[in-house]
Formats: sequence, C-alpha cells, structure tokens
Amino acid sequence: MIFLCLDTKAQEVSIKVLQQGITYADSSYYDIIPVEDKFWIGGKYGTLKSIDTEGNLTNIIYPSQHLDIYKLDKFDEQTIIACGDKGIIYKHNLKTKIWQTIKVKGYENACFYNMVVVSESEIYICGGRSAIAHSKKTVPNGFILKSVDGGLTWKKIYSNPFKMVWCVKYNSFNKKVYALMYTLNKTHLYELQGEKWLQKNKLGNSIFHEIQFSDTDNYVVTGGWMGKMGRIYSNHEKKILQTSGLIWGRVEGHKYDIYSAGNGQIILDDKSGNYQVHGVKLNKAFNIYETVFTSDNTAIAIGSARTVLMITIIDRTKLVLNNM
Repeated sequence: MIFLCLDTKAQEVSIKVLQQGITYADSSYYDIIPVEDKFWIGGKYGTLKSIDTEGNLTNIIYPSQHLDIYKLDKFDEQTIIACGDKGIIYKHNLKTKIWQTIKVKGYENACFYNMVVVSESEIYICGGRSAIAHSKKTVPNGFILKSVDGGLTWKKIYSNPFKMVWCVKYNSFNKKVYALMYTLNKTHLYELQGEKWLQKNKLGNSIFHEIQFSDTDNYVVTGGWMGKMGRIYSNHEKKILQTSGLIWGRVEGHKYDIYSAGNGQIILDDKSGNYQVHGVKLNKAFNIYETVFTSDNTAIAIGSARTVLMITIIDRTKLVLNNM
C-alpha cells in the first residue's frame, strides 16, 4: 500500500533588492499605501514616489517643503493625507489634482510621526520633538492632536514631556482610539475614553512601535530593541525573535502576515504563529519599515536608505510517499 502525505505549510521566500542606498544619509522610505492601481511611498527629505507592482518608481510632483513624510493615509478613494516633520501636513485630491499644505502653528520643532483617519472629518496625529524621529536623545514632549474638520484645524488632547507617542490607532470593531506611549524603556497602551487617555496595560520594557486590532479586544503589537531582539505580542502570546532587531510593523494578507524588521529582514507568518525570519544582504544594516501585499503571494517592502525589496512567497507542497 502507498500512502500520500501532503504538507502544505512549507514556504520559500525570494527577496529581490530593487533599490538601496550607500549610507544612512540616503533618503529613507517610511510609509507605503495603495493609491488607485499603484502604491505611494513617503519618506525622508520630503520624498514622495509612486511604485507599481513591477517595482517601477516614479516621482510625484507636489508642493514639497523638503521635510520628512512619516505617515500616509486616505479619507476615501480620492483624498490622500500625509503628515511629517516640523508640523507639516499635506492633503491631495486625486480627482482635481489639487494639493493643500497645512502648517500647524506651535509645532515647528515637532514631528507628526503617526496618524489615523477615523472619518472624513475626524483625524488623530501623534508624535514628539523632531529630534526623536532623527534618533537624537532629548526630552520627547509627546502629544496627540485631534481634528474634526478634515485636518484644517487641530486641538491638543494629550501631552506629556516625558513620553513619546509612537502610534495612534483606531479600532474599527469597538469604535475606540488607542495610543502607544513610550517612556523610560517601557511602553504602555492607552485608550481614549471621552476626553481622557486611560492606561490599559503595560506592554513591555522596550519600544512597541505599532498596534493592530483583530476584533474588539484582541490586538497585535510589534517592537523590540534596535539592532537586537524583536517582539511580537498579542493578548494570547508573547514572541521574542532573537536576531530580527526592532520589528517596525505588520501587514495582514489573506494567506500570510509579514512583519518588517531590521537589517534587511522580514518575518513571515502563515497564520499559525509559525514565524520565519528571512533576509537579504544590504550595503548596511538598513531597517525595513513597512510592507504592502501586491497579491496573495507577493509584496513590496520599503526601508531606510532608499531600500525597496520585492518579496515572493512560494508555496512548496511536500509530497511524502510511504510504502507499506
């Protein structure tokens, strides 16, 4: 008798370097989002580019202030918003091609590090001193701002001189806003209740950079230590990866999840908690900040020093023959 055994969990990962810089002074790419049939990339020195699924890059012409762009988001399918260094915000209408530049008074020395659009009118931005985003040691002066008119005006709803607010996120399942706040080598998760930020729990003694929600109560946070260990924490599991470096973010696909890490590395999860670290040799230990799926089995990753990676996941079904 011959028995056939199929193992469908085996994957191979191919990583192709499409572009990278020579030094850390080269323009970094910080965020990437889908826009129409392509993807927009924002980055250091006001970099704004478009990339297609084949990896072809094109510069986007806009009224650049040559200030770092840290985060991109969308109000709807035709309106883009970007936030960055020195209190800068850009809005763009894809239909009319009109750009709008907003400079928030009082934040000329601050970085708008992260942002979430809740509706066409309600937006939250978080950050701290500009020097923090440039890896300099200083008092962070963390804050969270809220807009209820689509980003035209802003109100400060949180501030703390000793905390950096790395992430602000909307949980669409319970309709609440959360934030990751870091101070003195520990990160706490806060929830906005009414007009007050209430501490939910302590996540760990390191930076946790991003949070995502899978339902009303369950979340995944990513972080760790620069150049050392990475952390993937959820309500049910605490996973430490010894060689990944800080894990910057996570993108969820239909078949896989990909985590962006340090030193040219990404982490692949096949939805079973089977974390596999894959990497490619770069000119230096450049970080991978964000990844976006272009299909169920392909993705584009971006990072420091103009790094762009093309990722292909190959399913290898193992066929095992047993003679009896």
